[in-house]
Amino acid sequence: MSEPLPTTPPAATRSASAPSIPHTRGWLPWTLIGFVGAVLVALMAFGVGYLEDGPRGWLERHAAWTRNATGRYVARLSALLGSLLLFVAWWRLRPVSQEHSEESPGRGVPYRRIALLWTLPFWPVPALLTADAYAYAAQGWLLHQGLDPYTFAMGYPSPFAESIFPTWRPTTAVYPPLALHLQHALVDLTGAHPYWAPVAMRLMALAGFALMLTVAGPLARSVGASARFAVWFVALNPLLLIQFVGGAHNDALMVGLIMVALWLARTRFGLVTGCIVLGLAAAVKQPAIFAGPGVVLLAVLGAQRDPRTPIPWGRIVRGMVVGGAVGAATFLAVSAPRGLWFGWLGDNAGSPSLVINHSPLSWLTQAALAVGAPVSVVDTALTGVSAVLTIAAFVWVTKRWAWDRPMRFTAGLLLGFGLLGAAIQPWYILWGGPLVAFCHPSRGVVRLVGAITLTLLVSGVLQEYLSPAIVVPIGVVIAVLWWRWGARITGVAQHR
Repeated sequence: MSEPLPTTPPAATRSASAPSIPHTRGWLPWTLIGFVGAVLVALMAFGVGYLEDGPRGWLERHAAWTRNATGRYVARLSALLGSLLLFVAWWRLRPVSQEHSEESPGRGVPYRRIALLWTLPFWPVPALLTADAYAYAAQGWLLHQGLDPYTFAMGYPSPFAESIFPTWRPTTAVYPPLALHLQHALVDLTGAHPYWAPVAMRLMALAGFALMLTVAGPLARSVGASARFAVWFVALNPLLLIQFVGGAHNDALMVGLIMVALWLARTRFGLVTGCIVLGLAAAVKQPAIFAGPGVVLLAVLGAQRDPRTPIPWGRIVRGMVVGGAVGAATFLAVSAPRGLWFGWLGDNAGSPSLVINHSPLSWLTQAALAVGAPVSVVDTALTGVSAVLTIAAFVWVTKRWAWDRPMRFTAGLLLGFGLLGAAIQPWYILWGGPLVAFCHPSRGVVRLVGAITLTLLVSGVLQEYLSPAIVVPIGVVIAVLWWRWGARITGVAQHR
């Protein structure tokens, strides 16, 4: 990330061969293409995956083909085509520079409004590419019944139990208390309706997405990055739209709160306010904890420290102590109601590492289990290898960026934890991925993000049909082809 994107020449000297500016005539067709893509992806919810008895029964009576083999193939192809359309539209709408001139490309493109349009098809449909929303609803229903989700398994008889992924039915909740309280509130709001309660879990994701859109510009300006580029990068990224909003994952709310905490860190009293918000983020999902050091360093050192100046160790230590105390107090305060506290550490909590996912480590795990290796031994070995890799990544990221570039440090920690953990799901990369927009990425890094996004879009859809061990390499091949020849389709300039 050491070489920022070259700035666009002033209007008076810009050559005729400069990249074209996406005026209204340019961005409107791509906006409509992206919307069509979102509709095609949303249709997958009714042909593939998890569907509650009511709508499933209606479809079986009036459109039976949608639930048979033909319908499942059509749904997958529809979602794959839609994902590719969203990707192409996202890339075509990108600003082609990150400079701050009023003449720079991308000016006038209403990225936030386009994002709203592209998410609309996802709002009323069941969660896409996941059954997690049913688990959320089941956990909220347990609280609604006065039961402890850290004691009673998610498969406890409820309107949602049969739609939960079978591996998780005998396990207890793994989310911190604030997530459970929000799930409880949404179950109450919908009257525990078997269709609308799981769909309502998307409100948490939409709230997180709204926070991202709101704070992307101010956060970018506070760290000297391009606000327009950051809004495009976050608002229209198809992986974020499909996995966070479409998948209704509570990770979206966590990431939205992390971005707010980072922005607050650059304001007056930012150490305290930023760590309060970060404590709330961690109470939604635990990986937010890894953004804590970055929030403190951003508040103490600013966006970028001159490496020639001495490192203010005293201020950093005091900041870590104060920020850690504030964040921990916030986390404990929202964990206290109903005495839930740290129940998510229970022995019966689910272990994502034992379900095949996008991590090559999990592929080896499944192979070991298939030949009869004990689950406890396999899980321990997998966790150990993952821990070593993650710690090594943390050390490298800390040494390279912690004391000079807090935003890169924060993005690196979250990406390292998401990508080197014992389990990798497509949305885990989004824990730190959106923060790349605020790190002055080079043109090559932006293209790499595009290639990774394309890989996970393809593999995320196809894993409904084939093992991740097969679909991830397929996605990689498609991304490599795009990297090499994508200019003909998506307008990607070849970089040397």
